[in-house]
Amino acid sequence: MKLKKLISIIVLSWAAMAVSFAAEGRYDIIPKPSSLTPSAGAFRITKSTGLQVEASDKLFTDVCEDFVSEFKKVSGIDLSRKNASNRILIRQVEGLGTEAYKMSVKPEGIVIEASAGNGAFYALQTLRQLLPAQVYGSKLSKGIKWEAACCTIEDEPRFAYRSMMLDCCRYFMPKETVMKFIDVMAMHKQNIFHWHLTDDQGWRIEIKKYPRLTEVGAWRPFTADYDGKNPDGTPHGGFYTQDDIREIVEYARRRAVTVVPEIEIPGHSSAAIAAYPELSCDSTKHYEVPTCWGVKKDVYCPNAFTFQFLEDVLTEMFGLFPSPYYHIGGDECPKDAWEQSKYCQDLMKVLGLKSEHELQTFFVRRMDSFLKEHGKTTIGWDEILDGSAVEGTLVQSYRGHKPAAKAIRRGLDVILSPNRWCYLDYYQTDMEKEPKAQALFLPMKKVYDYFPVVDSIPDLSAKHIIGYECCVWGEYDQNPARMEYLTWPRGVAAAEVGWTARDNKDWDSFRARMEKDLQRLDQKNVGYCHSYYNVIVNFDRKEALPHNVTLTLDYPDAQIHYTLDGSEPTFKSPLYKGETLTCPKGEQIKARGFSAKGKALGQTTEKTF
Repeated sequence: MKLKKLISIIVLSWAAMAVSFAAEGRYDIIPKPSSLTPSAGAFRITKSTGLQVEASDKLFTDVCEDFVSEFKKVSGIDLSRKNASNRILIRQVEGLGTEAYKMSVKPEGIVIEASAGNGAFYALQTLRQLLPAQVYGSKLSKGIKWEAACCTIEDEPRFAYRSMMLDCCRYFMPKETVMKFIDVMAMHKQNIFHWHLTDDQGWRIEIKKYPRLTEVGAWRPFTADYDGKNPDGTPHGGFYTQDDIREIVEYARRRAVTVVPEIEIPGHSSAAIAAYPELSCDSTKHYEVPTCWGVKKDVYCPNAFTFQFLEDVLTEMFGLFPSPYYHIGGDECPKDAWEQSKYCQDLMKVLGLKSEHELQTFFVRRMDSFLKEHGKTTIGWDEILDGSAVEGTLVQSYRGHKPAAKAIRRGLDVILSPNRWCYLDYYQTDMEKEPKAQALFLPMKKVYDYFPVVDSIPDLSAKHIIGYECCVWGEYDQNPARMEYLTWPRGVAAAEVGWTARDNKDWDSFRARMEKDLQRLDQKNVGYCHSYYNVIVNFDRKEALPHNVTLTLDYPDAQIHYTLDGSEPTFKSPLYKGETLTCPKGEQIKARGFSAKGKALGQTTEKTF
């Protein structure tokens, strides 16, 4: 009996280990679920499979209809059949969070439970990620076994606000590009699309009461560098009609994404002033839409016409964006025009304001009050703290953690977007060889390693930090292809930052799961950067020569081989073992990743110091 019991224990232990080892490649889900218990076997979707919904929430029905339609397109299988021999059951239950879900995958069927349609949508994204990558395609894939590995999942996001921002002002992005951006976000359970719609270089939203905003403010004759040099000679512009916006907002709703519009106030307003000079402090001047980047001194004047204009604009927007959040910018507002304006100086005296910073606070408070009257919460970049805080606003901290700490200590809720970890217009590969971007280096691992907390005040952070956002600024996103290249796959790493608890994050696990996720992005024709497959040469650019150099590679379980004599690295070249290499002036390093069997990965990285 004792021998039989020992054998049974050994067999069960071996089976558990086998499931554990198999789990690494069977459950490539991003973002990583809160809890996943693997089990043997798989559920197979066949022509006898049906999907059943038991829910009163309309979003449940909508997301299930979309799943059935999209799956039929790639598989030819119609899951809407009534008489199914096995089924995917999705039911609404009480007691779970709005975005939480439970999923049980067994060979005989799948059961999904959620309290709200958002959770049901996320469960279906998890199910899609358990299936072959072709499920994300746009055409019929033949010969595919549509199998999902068996498991039990209980999942819920760490942060309620998981956002990506897209700047469509510097370069206009077509409607279809915006929808695709939202689609890839939603695929990774990001729930807020922050849409930067107005700035100095372009006004992108149709406002019927003020047609010159798009007739004049949406166009510029050419585009130049920050310093005005190198004009491209090409007119640029475009805007979204109100019908476009309704279509995009509905598309986002069916993917559990809230669209948060941003209308910049009081700075970054040159395009609007070019259309309506009365918005400025000197309406006698001639204004044009700027053709180069940088902070401009033309800002809104806090007069009656401006406030009426902004209230009219927001009133039209209320019918387009049901979001509870409205972003008003509030950043980078030079005070020169206010300092030189007799009206502004007189207004400050009447209001008892001691500085132009306090005048900006007055401006923000006035617009915040209007938004509150309409049930909206105001979001502003962290400069809205520079005068005095406006109670009840959400502060988006982009200049590091210091402004976030300032806001938290004042009792304000915060979204963290510190630029050194969250701005996806920075370089992600060799800065000397890449097309021009903003001049910092932000590889995918650095994006992933971030966690939105102010470590000096962890308890207050847990109370007041509601979320996290990565920003895709547009100065170097000249077209949709360039935008996708800068955004992905770093935006995928950002998704796990926002969803997964700090103690559940694991870089090695993430980069192993990324391999299949890139296959999914391929199916969706996303033009992401392939730096995942290439060696990164790490060194301090401020350090004097010789440089201390280390080599890293995001691709998991790969070997790095390198040369210092200018020759092409092969599998027989020196193996990099994690040591620090000393590279003097003139030395050239070439490095490449290889699989354990010697297959070359990506492209050769080369660097001359």
